[in-house]
Parts: sequence; structure tokens; C-alpha cells
Amino acid sequence: MSHIAVVGGGRSGPAIQQALEERGARVTMLSRTTGFDVLHDDLAGRVPDADAIIEAAGRFTISRSEATSFFTASTRMVASAANRLGVPHVLLSIVNCDAPSLQGYGYLAGKAAQERVARRESERLTIVRSSQWFEFAEQNLERMRFGPIALVPAMLLQPVALDAVAAVLADCALGRREGDLHNIVGPDRMTLWEMTRQLPTEGSPKPVPLRIPTRYGRAFHQGAFLPRRDFETHGPRFAEWLRG
Repeated sequence: MSHIAVVGGGRSGPAIQQALEERGARVTMLSRTTGFDVLHDDLAGRVPDADAIIEAAGRFTISRSEATSFFTASTRMVASAANRLGVPHVLLSIVNCDAPSLQGYGYLAGKAAQERVARRESERLTIVRSSQWFEFAEQNLERMRFGPIALVPAMLLQPVALDAVAAVLADCALGRREGDLHNIVGPDRMTLWEMTRQLPTEGSPKPVPLRIPTRYGRAFHQGAFLPRRDFETHGPRFAEWLRG
């Protein structure tokens, strides 16, 4: 039985764990909620018999310096542990996070920097880039809520089910996939506004459209998150997922 360590996770953690366990793997979840700090604790010492490490740690911030500091430090620690153990390092990232037009947005700049560090320091690296998850519309309402309203930035997306992304991560960690880069997107292109308008309205703030007046805001609106090449489309569709 393969033993897979999952660092971080947040919303993605349960989905990744489920996908691994469905494939017969033993899973160790390592995050602040389990008493593990990726920036300071000895990862290799915690999971000396791990067969692979999935890095899905996150810290939401729009500060470029804060995001870059966290993501690069996390990846250095995970890469070092994976190298010491001689096992694969599977990194969860974001489709097109390295696009020049998106570097003004701190979180994405941090993810792009993380990828660069991972490629430089990790000896057995696979990057799984995901488009925005279906849960993103609800997350945005929580983050952008101001009293009775919530701002909805103009974004053109090709969102994907988190379970589909978790399945790809699991297959990479278990050696069931070849290649060092996978771009995973959903079947439909839609705006964040269209996604938001399909959410249940009970108890939710009133959505208000917002056009962000920056370079990255224009990029959001014009489709900078859409996959360019070498991508895989995974279902279900957003409407089907909502019904489920």
C-alpha cells in the first residue's frame, strides 16, 4: 500500500484525501489543523516512509511579497524533504499563474514564483495546474462581502470540479500518470458573474458586478485564466455539479 503525504489542503484537503484512499493509498494529512507547520517542522521526519508528497498548502493574500514569501518557503521545505526521501513532489498550482498580465495580482505572482523554485530545487517534480474550482464563486462572495452586498469581479473562466483535480493529483502521486505538467480545466467557459447568479440565493449577499481598473483586472475580464495549450478537460459541468 502506497503512503502519500499531503501538505496543506484547506478546501482541497478532503477531496485529495478521498481520491487517494479510493485508489487504495494510505494518507497522512499535514497542516496547521493537524499540528504541522510546513515552514518550520521537519517534513521528512514526520513521514519517513512516504512514497510521494503532494503540496497543496495555501495562504490567501493579494500582497505579492507575502504570497511570494510563503509559497517559495513552503516549496523549498517540501522539495528538500522529497529529495531527502527520494520520492516524487506533486505541486498543486493554477492555470496561467505565470502570465505576465497577471503578475500584478500578488497571489498569482506568488504561485508563479513557487513554480520557479520548485522546478529549480525539486528533483522529481510534477506540477498540476488547475483552473478555478466550482467553489470559487461562493468563496468570492465570502471574501468580497460588504454588509448586504458582495462584489463580483469581471472574470472569464473555465472552472473545474475540485474532485476532478484531486483525482489527477492522486494519480500523479501514485505514478499512474506520465509527464511533469498537467493543466486541468472544466468543460464550460463562463464568467464569474454567471457562476454567481446560479448559486442559491437564500442567506447570500446581493452580488454587484465589478470591473477592476488595473492591468490584471483587464486580464481577468479578457480571459487570461483560460487555458492556452496542452490542457485536459474534466467534467462535470457547473450546472450538474450544483444539482449534485
